[in-house]
Amino acid sequence: MKKLLLLSFLFIVSNTFYGQTTKTQEKTAIEKATKDTKKTSDKVAKNSKATADKTTKDVKKTTDKVIKDSKATADKTTKDVKKTTDKVTKDSKATAEKTTKDVKKTTDKVTKDSKATADKTTKDVKKEVAKTTDKSKTAAKTADKASGEYYNGKKVYTGPQGGKYYINSNGNKTYIKQ
Repeated sequence: MKKLLLLSFLFIVSNTFYGQTTKTQEKTAIEKATKDTKKTSDKVAKNSKATADKTTKDVKKTTDKVIKDSKATADKTTKDVKKTTDKVTKDSKATAEKTTKDVKKTTDKVTKDSKATADKTTKDVKKEVAKTTDKSKTAAKTADKASGEYYNGKKVYTGPQGGKYYINSNGNKTYIKQ
């Protein structure tokens, strides 16, 4: 029974907490909730607009920096390429001129050497012609004489110092022992 009494008392007390509110209190609560909601949404909109503006500003700043850096890099690359091209052109001209000088020098040396060789060869040929002419004159003066004898069916000749020989089938002189 104590339990029942306690439960009843608790029921009565709890009803006082959940009493009905009046319509004006409800309107005030709704208006307050609406104002709070509107304030919150205005604050969220303001914050999102500020964040969007800041993000836009940051993106523009970054984009400008990237464009500036890329222009600087492109200008530097262009200058470097031009400098390298000029250097290569200068080096290739110098190499071409040096090669031309070397070729001309070598050509002049070869020409000079070939003229000297030709002159020497001409002198040597003239000397040989002169020697041959002298020998032919000497040979003509001391022509071998046919003795009228025959050896193995070949005609026998007498040389300038008195030696006897015949011409073999190879066209060579074969001396006869006496």
